[in-house]
Amino acid sequence: MKKLTKKLLLTVFSAVVLVLCLAITTFAANNDVSFKANVDDNNTVVTSQTGRNGKTYLFLPSSADLTALAIDFNAQTLEISADKGTVAIAKGEAFDLTAICTPKNGEYTVTFADGSTLIIMKSANVRSLFYVSDDPENKGRPWVDAVKGNEAEGNMSFVGTDGTVEYSDKITEIKARGNSTFTRSDKKAYQFKLDKKVDLINNNKNEANKKWILLANMFDATLIHNSITFQLAMDLDMPYTPNYEAVDLYFDGEYRGAYLLCEKTEVGSSRIDIDDTDKAIEELNEDTDAFENQVIVTKTIASKGSAKASANSKGSYKYVDGLMEPELPDGASHHAYLLELEFAHRYPDEPTGFITNRHQGVLTKNPEVLTKDTGAYISTFWQEFEDAVYSTNGYNTKTGKYYYEYCDLDSLVKLYLINELSKNVDGFMSSTYFYMPADEDILYAGPVWDYDPCYGPGGFHDNIQVATANPENFYAVNNYLADGLIKIESFRNAVKKTLNKQNGEFYLAVQKMIGNNGTVYTMAETVKSSQLMNEKLWNVFDSRFVYVHKGQKVTFENANNFLNDYITERINWLSETTAQWNGNNYSVPTDYDEEEKELSFFEKIVAFFQSILDWLLNLFNF
Repeated sequence: MKKLTKKLLLTVFSAVVLVLCLAITTFAANNDVSFKANVDDNNTVVTSQTGRNGKTYLFLPSSADLTALAIDFNAQTLEISADKGTVAIAKGEAFDLTAICTPKNGEYTVTFADGSTLIIMKSANVRSLFYVSDDPENKGRPWVDAVKGNEAEGNMSFVGTDGTVEYSDKITEIKARGNSTFTRSDKKAYQFKLDKKVDLINNNKNEANKKWILLANMFDATLIHNSITFQLAMDLDMPYTPNYEAVDLYFDGEYRGAYLLCEKTEVGSSRIDIDDTDKAIEELNEDTDAFENQVIVTKTIASKGSAKASANSKGSYKYVDGLMEPELPDGASHHAYLLELEFAHRYPDEPTGFITNRHQGVLTKNPEVLTKDTGAYISTFWQEFEDAVYSTNGYNTKTGKYYYEYCDLDSLVKLYLINELSKNVDGFMSSTYFYMPADEDILYAGPVWDYDPCYGPGGFHDNIQVATANPENFYAVNNYLADGLIKIESFRNAVKKTLNKQNGEFYLAVQKMIGNNGTVYTMAETVKSSQLMNEKLWNVFDSRFVYVHKGQKVTFENANNFLNDYITERINWLSETTAQWNGNNYSVPTDYDEEEKELSFFEKIVAFFQSILDWLLNLFNF
């Protein structure tokens, strides 16, 4: 976001203040144009900003009352003109903006005596989250955005559309998060931590938690890809799907755009309700030198630590040396785990986890710090699962176990189809979760996460946009696990059954997404006003992030029309194609040939030298 680089001459606005709904007070802040609302005990300030087009905007929350708007300025009186007339107001006097100005595309443009203009926009339908840093000068938003590890403290107020302050308290931590969003976008995603457990979305004490996520949805012009996917997962009864809500974010007085507030994917009684292995390991080891000065050791998978492996080589796991092993939960034969699939090139950045024989990175989100035994167990279990999936018949040849004895079939099919429906470029390769309760000897696929560059655009993956924008053909079957699963008859049968147009659970759930009353259009209507403000700051209509029908202008409405039509055509194509499957007589037409699935030249070179190193290590039994 650009900041004002010049001070306005002559008459300068120092504050525009909400009145009725927000119990407004006004003030003059030197020569800066700003607006102040008593939305919490911190008297949160919202300032005017420069949009991408160089014009000056004031972005108001949904709770603002435009018929009673108070403006504070340096002079004692000020003349404001618009298309309906002119009004002279005294310092701090409320006036009716709608009486002098007709909005155009959500913009109220007013002119002052010196010829300068201010465009006022107001959100609707969504609540507003105001965050104020304790030290905005040194540890404010620019500092938080600069480095992903930078953390700040402050206060947060959550204000309803009617002006009610629904939450106001301390934030003990806010920091930037994400991979592509952080590295490729000025609009950052955030994680913040409350001082106490609260359910910000549903006000349900059973779902209260301290940690929350703000997704930027930067690679999604519709702003609703994540929302409609989360809702689809809920309609499919997929456990632990994150609750979500569209919000407007104000950070240290600046409007930062439209965000999606949602629950963090983590272990906890109000999140993924399995035993907290990470907590057990930390409590047992937190005062030990091994925990404080961690030494990472790499071993080969399925060896129980008997064979040393080179760092980050395929078929290996990483753990912290010297940690004491926590006791198993009562009646359990193993600990609980939360896993996340991640690209192999990102895997070396993580302290512990494992990388499979097929070179897929798997991060252990819980426990974040693996001991020798927990690392050996979960990496071996997953490798056996992978081997079963990629066998000729779905059975692990060494253990005799079928692939769905390792991972629940119902959740696996649903997660696959969500990735297939959306043509998720990261599906089964990154941001893909699995969890394993301590009292069950089986994995579950989910919860769903991270779908903003899906349903057509493909995000920064320019070379695959043609494929992702095509509502026909299989896509996820090109990715890890899915390319093996689709060759197993029982998996295909389960996919075919749930896509049946008469009674297929997945097919019927998708019908709720489409049509005039479907979630695509209803959610788009909810965020429409927020989106109008958001696009003034961020280039969401970049061709990499949006698709519309050929010949149409790139607009928010046309992007949502494309999304609705895309899902409609895609679910019908998937249903009709799988209906033709009969035993081993099946076809999975894709947009890619084998060459396009190959590693890049650089990845081939790295893999070649890695294979030589692995061979030498095994030869000399290191």
